[in-house]
Amino acid sequence: ESREHGDDWYGTMALLGLDSLFAQTLFWTYVSLWVSCHLLIFQSRQPNSPAFNATSVVLLTEALKLLIALTLVLWNEGGFASLVRAVQGNRMLLVKYALPALLYCVYNNLVYVNLEVFDPGTYNVLLQLRIVLTGLLYQLLFSKQLNRHQWRAIILISVGCVVKESAKLSHGTDVMQAPSSPASTTRCSSRALVAALSPSPPT
Repeated sequence: ESREHGDDWYGTMALLGLDSLFAQTLFWTYVSLWVSCHLLIFQSRQPNSPAFNATSVVLLTEALKLLIALTLVLWNEGGFASLVRAVQGNRMLLVKYALPALLYCVYNNLVYVNLEVFDPGTYNVLLQLRIVLTGLLYQLLFSKQLNRHQWRAIILISVGCVVKESAKLSHGTDVMQAPSSPASTTRCSSRALVAALSPSPPT
């Protein structure tokens, strides 16, 4: 039975394109860094931590990512002149990317605000509701049908959010939630991500 479970797990990884040790390592590293980032932000917003400006942190982070992206583009595309030509030839595409980039910047600032109110475990669980909303809007607005695995993931995420907050529903909103461990939060986030991305098997 354990062997069959292992075969199913590796089959799911292969369907996601994680069919090599490097790809799986990269995937789990990303999930771990994502969760660790929220834990560190939560700790940095505690009363005994040094004060800092969250907007400045977001600005410096985005500037670093821009520098890395430009370096990679210049390295692979052959110089700054080719980058300028690509931008001039695709101005509308640049404008289309500007709106999600602005929303992403707002989101990064809201992370610091949210982690002043929620502990990392609660925040990471409730954050998965965006997958639920995205799935529902995807089906309603684009007339696309979600498969069985995706609906199963949406239901599991919704149930997980209700279970996580059930203590507050029964004891009031002043119940303090203990921060979840990085391992448990990583497992919950990665399982939801894998379930949501897994395609439905052919019928």
